[in-house]
Amino acid sequence: MGGKVLDYEAKTIRNEGVEEGIEEGIRGTVSVLKKLGIPAQAIRIQIQEQYNLSQEES
Repeated sequence: MGGKVLDYEAKTIRNEGVEEGIEEGIRGTVSVLKKLGIPAQAIRIQIQEQYNLSQEES
């Protein structure tokens, strides 16, 4: 018996919040790594690998 995937407002709001939280965490991580003197290119590569992002997304 198959079911239909339901999209409802609470689920959408939760998913948006999770995405915003991840983005905020990435920004914070990048900020700290820059303060530690890690080159921007090295940070970008690691963020791309960790979060499976394209160059444009990162």
